[in-house]
Amino acid sequence: MSGAAGKKRVAILGGSGFTGAELYRLLGNHPYLEVNYVSSESKAGYPVDKYYIGSVHKKKASSLKFGRIAELDGHYDAIFSCLPTGELPKIINEVAEHAEYIFNVSGDYRITDEAILHQHYPETLKHPFEGGWHYYIPEFSEVNRSVKVVNLPGCMAVATLYTLYPLVAHDLIEGRAVTDAKTGSSGGGKSTTEHHAERANNFRAFKLHGHRHRPEVENALNVHLERTVDLQFSVFSLDLPRGILASTYTTLKEGVTAVEVKKAFYSTYSSKPFLHYFNSGSGSPMIKTVVGTNYAEVGAYVEGRNCVSLAAIDNLIKGAAGQAIQAANLYFDFPEEAGLRAAEGAWP
Repeated sequence: MSGAAGKKRVAILGGSGFTGAELYRLLGNHPYLEVNYVSSESKAGYPVDKYYIGSVHKKKASSLKFGRIAELDGHYDAIFSCLPTGELPKIINEVAEHAEYIFNVSGDYRITDEAILHQHYPETLKHPFEGGWHYYIPEFSEVNRSVKVVNLPGCMAVATLYTLYPLVAHDLIEGRAVTDAKTGSSGGGKSTTEHHAERANNFRAFKLHGHRHRPEVENALNVHLERTVDLQFSVFSLDLPRGILASTYTTLKEGVTAVEVKKAFYSTYSSKPFLHYFNSGSGSPMIKTVVGTNYAEVGAYVEGRNCVSLAAIDNLIKGAAGQAIQAANLYFDFPEEAGLRAAEGAWP
């Protein structure tokens, strides 16, 4: 059954968090998708538009109220899951009965290696699911309509992949790649225990080793490009509400030139509607001009054999909600930019 004016029916699970709020806001302007259900266990029964601060300027509030996941009924063309990592596997078989596709922004179905799942996503192993899942990067992956769960990359992982993909795809680097990813506070979600006093007017290391996005990046490059990359991945906390800047340091192979690097990035990203590649001398990626948008800014800068590649994204949009909508557009054969072109970054 279609929604109003033939739009596809959409449900959002975990709608009271930051990503759920962004999904609801963005889908409110989508020409082909309509939100018919939003879940929140803690806000069940409360009017959705009264809860979302971003809805305060709406001329006409929706009658939609938060419901519990157990109350999910009927069929939805797309269910967007923003549940905390580890929660979707517990209910996946019940939810899948109501969905054509589940677009998941948490980490549960990003990895197939059982050892990595056991370490970082143990709930995925505890709850078998026969519907199949697919790790999907809109710019690099092929649509696979035989699976039920379309799992989107982590926000820092996808930013890192944007810095590395052209270099690895064109076989331009050797040795270890080192990435430091700087992230805004909303990346920790509403349940973060980090106090404002720790983060404000500060810049500090969050996790220097062992972050679960490292094996995700390594696995993604292996799956998509059949290349093995030794990655050092460290995360730092920014005094910003949102935004990510990933910086990756690599060594070019002997004889590789700056022109070859430039060509690799340009050929990889020139046809991608949400990726803006900075040519040398034309500026560099920054957080301020991508916040509030589904755009990623990417640049690569060479001195001798040393290459520094950068990517900036909004963690809640290009790293989560917007990326999930972009994926849904591609899965349903809608224009890739549908519902995502309205916002532009601000400067200065």
